[in-house]
Amino acid sequence: MVAALTIPTVITNYKKSQIEARLKKLYTVMNQAVLLSKAHDTWTQPPTDKRFDHEALNDWLQSALYPYLTDARPLQRPNIDHPVFDNSSERFGPLVSLSDGTILDFKNISQVHVYADINGLKGPNKSGVDIFYFFLDYEPSQRGYFYPAGYFRKINDEGEYGEGYAYNNRDKILENCKEDEHNKDFNTRPCALLIMHDGWQIKDDYPVRL
Repeated sequence: MVAALTIPTVITNYKKSQIEARLKKLYTVMNQAVLLSKAHDTWTQPPTDKRFDHEALNDWLQSALYPYLTDARPLQRPNIDHPVFDNSSERFGPLVSLSDGTILDFKNISQVHVYADINGLKGPNKSGVDIFYFFLDYEPSQRGYFYPAGYFRKINDEGEYGEGYAYNNRDKILENCKEDEHNKDFNTRPCALLIMHDGWQIKDDYPVRL
């Protein structure tokens, strides 16, 4: 009886610790890479004026970021068996695999958007569990050059898209990290921001089932 009650808790705590450690490591590795690029005078303005020109973004990544990521390996999207990252549409940008298996999906929009799968091709491939949303900026914000996005998209009761930002307001971040009928299909929920806001910890009220 005791084992039946404690084993699920142990498993959940293990999952939490893995997510926390991998997210914090990714944040650190990416910001260190930017600082190295700056030190070598290769950190330049990304081509975000060329919206959805992912070839231009890839050229920029090849010189400004990839050399400073240990064992960074560009991936060909059609060859990836992943429910989120295997789309070959021109709206989908460069993919790279890091040394620990993390996969990053870069998109060239008004700024560089980054989707991260922190355990690579393993499951569950679920937003807020192993898939998280980041921004990569030329100039540092108070959260660094690479930081969890506070941008979110939801569908209202009329089926229309709604967009917004949630920074420095935990209640708002928490609300928009929730998995519900309005945002369960989107990977733009600010769940990584919530974990960062809480000191790289997953609190008991974390709204995504692990």
